[in-house]
Amino acid sequence: MSALNIGARALNANLAALQVIGNNIANVNTPGYSRQNVLQQTSGYQQMGNGFFGKGMEIATVERSHNAYLTREAQMAGSVAAADALRYSRLQALEGAFPLGSGGLGAALNDTLNAWADVSSSPSNLTARVVVIAKGEEFASRLRNTASQLDALSKSTQQQVQGSVDVVNGLAQDLAKVNQKIIETAGDVHTPNDLYDQRDQLLGELSKHIQTSSVANKDGSVSVFVAGSQPLVLGQRANQLAVTPDPADNSRIAVSFVQGGVSTQLPDAALGGGEISGLMNFLNKDLVAVQNQLGRLALASATTVNSQHALGVDL
Repeated sequence: MSALNIGARALNANLAALQVIGNNIANVNTPGYSRQNVLQQTSGYQQMGNGFFGKGMEIATVERSHNAYLTREAQMAGSVAAADALRYSRLQALEGAFPLGSGGLGAALNDTLNAWADVSSSPSNLTARVVVIAKGEEFASRLRNTASQLDALSKSTQQQVQGSVDVVNGLAQDLAKVNQKIIETAGDVHTPNDLYDQRDQLLGELSKHIQTSSVANKDGSVSVFVAGSQPLVLGQRANQLAVTPDPADNSRIAVSFVQGGVSTQLPDAALGGGEISGLMNFLNKDLVAVQNQLGRLALASATTVNSQHALGVDL
């Protein structure tokens, strides 16, 4: 009878192992799924008159193939890659506002200077004077058109920042709910592998939008921090990010951390990686630098032309 019990226990354990293998195969293409393994252990022994006899084997638990260090490194790399990719995409759009060839600002400015050269060589030529006015208007029109494109690019980027912030807030809420489910299973001796996979997938998605640091809690939940020390998720409670006007310039925006009704502006440098960081760096560094250069070009052109024009005489 003991041999039959050992055999039945072994059959049940291996049947359960086959179930885990089947689950692995079924989820081979499931995003965020970690392969699960069956850990076996001896069922103990019983003492009889002529020695100790084993009772066979049983399943200790089902664990997932997971490395916390590699998962964290992958999330960090994904965060940096997302920031660089989105910033590069915005820079390509910015480059499109400055076409080369005859349709560019350089060609318009060159045509204007050439028209002035024609007037200088033939001051009494009325046609040359008309051409100067036409070329000057064309150059000014291209300056205004380029500035309008930059303003439109700024507005669309600000809207994109708002969209990413909304996604972050939604993911934080989902992560808090998963934490709650994990806490509810904290008294069990086995780990909820699927919940841990879901938690890690949410952390990965969150890192694509903003760089995070996480701390595992004793109850199995995880706390998530952004911008160094701001607690976006604490156990089953989630805080929020918000897009607010920059106090120094209402035309610009800033990303703020909101907790208990108190809003704290986050410096761009503290955001680290993620799409929000890439967008904010583009808005406050790349785009601002180009807008300033365009303004200096317009101001220098107008000042130089007006100063030189004032030295001349009419017909």
